[in-house]
Amino acid sequence: MIRVLCENHSVHIGQPFFRGFRALVFAVVCVAVSAGLHCVAGGSVVGPGRFASAVAVIAVLALLVGGAQRGSMFLLVACALAQSGLHVWFSLGEGHAEHLTPSPSMLLVHSLAAVVSALWLERGESAMAAFIDFLVLLCSPGLWLRLLKPFGPALPPRPMPAAPVFVRIWLDALTATASRRGPPVHSFSL
Repeated sequence: MIRVLCENHSVHIGQPFFRGFRALVFAVVCVAVSAGLHCVAGGSVVGPGRFASAVAVIAVLALLVGGAQRGSMFLLVACALAQSGLHVWFSLGEGHAEHLTPSPSMLLVHSLAAVVSALWLERGESAMAAFIDFLVLLCSPGLWLRLLKPFGPALPPRPMPAAPVFVRIWLDALTATASRRGPPVHSFSL
């Protein structure tokens, strides 16, 4: 299975599976951060039904936007619109239609969430690819064999066969040779 996910030990995150997974992870984190900050700024706790529906909508939008590389301004505007929509969705879920216009603290936290989300989308692809590479490495049997080797049974050292006589004489001659690095002792200078 690892060979299906990896090619030349590098994960290609543009594949549909990884795009969908990335969009889902982004949606869950984005909505959770937004709901938490919404609550901190004066809103009430977001119910599980509203949370799940917000995750579904944001995941679909993230999947559609994630089909191509976007510029930072596009991502910032898209995240700001998503945060505005989340604020309205959370406020309607509380039964506070009069709070659709955000207070200064609510505007601040949703703006902060939009900026952080845009930065994550812009820079997070390489971080996610590195994380998936790390997970693939972590699941490789060679790594576990190396890590668990000190805890395994100790094997007696293998006896090394003695080198032939001519090899020992040659090695002794090489080690006894003086190194003569640098210019010759009697160099001519003009």
